[in-house]
Amino acid sequence: MARTDIHHEERKKKLAKELWNIFIKYGYENTTLALIIRELNISKGAFYHYFPTKEACADVAVDLFASDCKHNITQNIQNNLFAVEKLKRLFIYSATLSSENAQGNENLNSPTNAVFHQKLMAALVKKMAPVYALVIEQGVKEGEFKVKYPLETAEMILTLTNFFFDSDLFNWQPEEMANKLLAFKEILTLSLQAKQNTFDFLLKMMEEES
Repeated sequence: MARTDIHHEERKKKLAKELWNIFIKYGYENTTLALIIRELNISKGAFYHYFPTKEACADVAVDLFASDCKHNITQNIQNNLFAVEKLKRLFIYSATLSSENAQGNENLNSPTNAVFHQKLMAALVKKMAPVYALVIEQGVKEGEFKVKYPLETAEMILTLTNFFFDSDLFNWQPEEMANKLLAFKEILTLSLQAKQNTFDFLLKMMEEES
């Protein structure tokens, strides 16, 4: 890759981090191209050198955020662990990151950021599914799981966790979550054809949070 290309990508990544903060602060619906250009403190020509539309700005911002989440999670998964333990840690770290992000980015769940939030959920599924799929494949080799389509199964599991358990979206009450988590545990067990007690740790996570 030429030096100019490397510089372009580095600059675009830096701008993407700033774009994330802009969308969080003002909301996707309230953010105009004029506002973005002003907040980035660059010329209109320089802006269009990197991004053609507001949607492109949102896409690159959520992609970078999802990539950072993937990096942070995979750093905590040791290669010498068995698949069940890896999957357990993936769920725990994902839940921890989700909680931390929710506390730090309250505006993400505002009505003006609905489109941005949806883009983020999709980006997280796409980024994290291959990581989960590798663990599922390992579990198949170890005889813990029986899955024909590891990647697609991982995508469905992550879509369910990211969407269904979004309390701001569905406004689930705490007393409702117990049965929903039990149902999720059953779905995981059946979809991966795992032993009945494989995902009991999910219930312990709920007890610790309550």
